[in-house]
Amino acid sequence: MEVPQLFVEQLIEISKKLGDDPSEYQLMKIAGLLRPILLENWLADASAAASLPVVFKVVEQARPEISPELKKVADEAWARLHATRPEIKRVDIAVSTGGSSLSHEPIFPGDVVVDLTPDEFLNHGVVIYNDESYTVENLLRVAANSLGGTHNDGGPNRHKQSEALRNYMKNDTMCGRSAFGFYIAQIAESTLRACAPLVDELTRLGLYAPHRSEWRWGSRK
Repeated sequence: MEVPQLFVEQLIEISKKLGDDPSEYQLMKIAGLLRPILLENWLADASAAASLPVVFKVVEQARPEISPELKKVADEAWARLHATRPEIKRVDIAVSTGGSSLSHEPIFPGDVVVDLTPDEFLNHGVVIYNDESYTVENLLRVAANSLGGTHNDGGPNRHKQSEALRNYMKNDTMCGRSAFGFYIAQIAESTLRACAPLVDELTRLGLYAPHRSEWRWGSRK
């Protein structure tokens, strides 16, 4: 089966699993389905076959602002701490979860909708822990490679930054599900929106065709 056909079939499967209220199992399997599209070559190959670039629309959120008064208090507190514990690294933002950063509509003041290439989408920052920004790629690598999307061997994630994110978020929840499950749903929705024009063009060019067969499972005597 050619990549364009595989690519569209994979998106259809993601859409079916996403549904209205996907289970944690379904969300991890979605991560496994997203992996060849976003982390491997399927999206690039399908885009090249149709001569149509894919654009991801997401929200670029403003970094949380610290008031001058609060900054002064923090500076003084860190100065006192470093006087006795200079080895401790300063942290200004301990945790910031960008729940709307994968949306295509601004929600908060300072939100800006931006157009991203697939590579830029993978590098799009979603959460911050201890001043370090973690991306779509980090979230996808953890879910696909460590939490059962594709692999779950119990070992640490081979991607160092993704392993750090896994340790930070392993007990986090959002909207009644695991934080990783929540973000995988957001990544899947962003990917389906971005790829819809490409699917239409692949279909128009005849590079994708819905499956048709007279044979049905269980029909053989």
